[in-house]
Amino acid sequence: MRICAIDVGTNTVNSLVADLAHGRLVVLADDERFARLGQGVDRAGRLAPEAMDRVVDRLAQSLATARGLGVERVVIGATSASRDASNVGELQARVRDELGLDYAVITGADEARLSFLGALAMLPAVPRAVVFDVGGGSTEIASGARGAAPAFARSLNVGTVRLTERHGAVPPVDPGLDGSGPLAAVAADVRAALAEIPPEVWVDGPLVGTGSTAKVIAHLAGGSDVPLAQIRASRERLATLSPEAITALAPDVMTGRADVALSALVIVQTILEASGAERFVASAGGLRHGLALEAASAAP
Repeated sequence: MRICAIDVGTNTVNSLVADLAHGRLVVLADDERFARLGQGVDRAGRLAPEAMDRVVDRLAQSLATARGLGVERVVIGATSASRDASNVGELQARVRDELGLDYAVITGADEARLSFLGALAMLPAVPRAVVFDVGGGSTEIASGARGAAPAFARSLNVGTVRLTERHGAVPPVDPGLDGSGPLAAVAADVRAALAEIPPEVWVDGPLVGTGSTAKVIAHLAGGSDVPLAQIRASRERLATLSPEAITALAPDVMTGRADVALSALVIVQTILEASGAERFVASAGGLRHGLALEAASAAP
């Protein structure tokens, strides 16, 4: 079966076209498009009209790619910004009427579960793991063994766009994580959220990062095996730069997210410190891969 799975996040619309062959995904196209659906949602609790326009446009682009590749089914999983917005029904109606697609808003628990499934699907040598996915509006933590539902799955309302907007953490800023600066406030929110994670979860396997944040941090570190020391060094360096200068450092991965890059680094650093891990491994798989696998398994 050829499937298009679309993850509509707080910052990006990620679209995967893949075949399911012998229980494994064969990726044909994997696109990331920036939409910043979560613009102002943490403050206002509503989706902005211009943000909805951007998402409908990005979904139309994804649908055109999918149809060009002959997909048999298109599935959408919308996450944090859509969960939080009181007017998400307006966007669902537009997507249905203009594109003929079901704009499905998934729960935080399902987002954590599917991100876990997708991350391990693309890391065949990892039998067990603790998987984190730092998005624009939320962060998911899940742990367990390959080939089974995670033993633990939780979604936390801390994400790069949410915390950058809440605390004014757009660089350049004070790089410190203690005191009264914006990054210290970001770190404090993340520590408070991570208090919900039982200590035994962190020892269930190696730490695996999935999603755009993990991809960007791995790019900064120069590889998929990312040491905590490198994350701290990147935070110190990027805190002195403007978003434009950060984009110029790595335009392929920073375009559209340079303003939230510091919050991303702080969230991931705080996760590693809470877990006791000295490094994480970045997976190319993620929520969209999990959506595709689940859709294929449910097909008649």
